Amino acid sequence: MRKKHALLIIVFFIIYLLTFLPNFGVMNELRFIGFLPQSLAWVLFLNAINTVIIFIVYFKFFKPFAQNVETLLKDEKESEQI
Repeated sequence: MRKKHALLIIVFFIIYLLTFLPNFGVMNELRFIGFLPQSLAWVLFLNAINTVIIFIVYFKFFKPFAQNVETLLKDEKESEQI
């Protein structure tokens, strides 16, 4: 589980770093992919992938963790009231 989580986070940051390539002069030619310039299409595509990765990480790891903490706190409050 930890390896999968670490792999998803590493992939996220690698893709995030790749979105900065147009800022460093990579893909400076004026080519179009559809109606978008190549560098804009590249950044939008990578951001779409990152959005999917973040949703996967949230629903697989952070949401269950938050629910577990909530139940623990609720149980703790109930035990204090008794």
